Amino acid sequence: MRILGPAAAVLAAEAGLAVLIRRLRRGFPWLVSPRDVAPEIPDDLVERHRSFDAQLGWCRRPGEHGKELTDRGETRYEVDEHGRRHNPGFTGVPARVACFGDSYVFCRLVNDDETWPHQLSRLLGTNAANYGVGNYGLDQALLRLERELPGLEAEVVVMGVVPETIARVHSYWKHYFEYGNVLAFKPRFTLESGVLVAHPPAVTSPDGYRAYRERLSRIIELDPFYRAKFRRDLLAFPYLPRLLWRARRHLPMLMHLVRGRGRDAFGVVLRDNARWTARLYADQGACGLLEALVERFASVCRAAGKHPVLLVVPQPADLDRDGGTAHQRLTRRLAARLPVVDVTERFRREPDLFVHGKLGPHCGPRGNAVIAAELRPVVESLLEVRGGGTHARQGA
Repeated sequence: MRILGPAAAVLAAEAGLAVLIRRLRRGFPWLVSPRDVAPEIPDDLVERHRSFDAQLGWCRRPGEHGKELTDRGETRYEVDEHGRRHNPGFTGVPARVACFGDSYVFCRLVNDDETWPHQLSRLLGTNAANYGVGNYGLDQALLRLERELPGLEAEVVVMGVVPETIARVHSYWKHYFEYGNVLAFKPRFTLESGVLVAHPPAVTSPDGYRAYRERLSRIIELDPFYRAKFRRDLLAFPYLPRLLWRARRHLPMLMHLVRGRGRDAFGVVLRDNARWTARLYADQGACGLLEALVERFASVCRAAGKHPVLLVVPQPADLDRDGGTAHQRLTRRLAARLPVVDVTERFRREPDLFVHGKLGPHCGPRGNAVIAAELRPVVESLLEVRGGGTHARQGA
């Protein structure tokens, strides 16, 4: 009889957790269950996936435009006929600089005239074309560069990444790192005997989403986060040991969600991802893959007669104690091979650099101004090496 009381309490707690988690996960996909190992991808979701790209996974579409709501109001963006973000005042101006990378290059959550490529254009007096695409890793941005290279007029190519790119280049299906991102099948590279080997996305046509489960074993084989991260975070019966096993993630997340503080719960996700990123920078093999991709970026640019520049911009979680500065050891090594502009330390000293939106924080106008100012002397010196010189453009 003494056992029945505690056992009943445990069963009651398990039943309550099952109901609670089922309710909370409807609006918060970062709470994952066994059914999320291979979820159904609805046809209507695929039909709305306008940015699908067979080679890159996804890419900005020419003529695309939209608006986003931030904690500072509404912002708008436009994409030109070349799939680049609109650069006001520089339409038709030759682009001596091209900027590739992720959403911190595209500059989500600010207007077209508040991005750092636009502000860099104003500082240099020349067009800095913005080829940024949200959620890209260095691998996808590199493949985008290689696709654009035959018609690229730029003399300097800036490759912009966040430190989390070391995780992104290991992802093959982003859903296993960013739970719920089920449309994001991407290409990836592996490093085999010191040689980069390219693997195309598991889904190469919109119809392929219906049949992705046929390739699931290959997807799991190529995505290390399935075993290392996703499977560890699954919530299912018995819930209590699973919650305690990943208490640092699950408990504060559930607490925030119960209180209706979804943004704080998402902050837990971002901090947990930052810890994963820091661990990867301590892993020799993970760093080796990222270094090889940077080497390929530099060599591709130089073979085409262009100057490569690597830009590293921290996310807020990278400035927290948990995120640390793990990536800076690697960027210091890379600086011996190509110009590197890492604005992490500058960001630590500056307040009010970020704005917040539905998918987390991005640099605001002031943060983008800092990036442009840090890039200016490096890019300017490389343009002068080509003998063209730069001149400040008035009123652009």
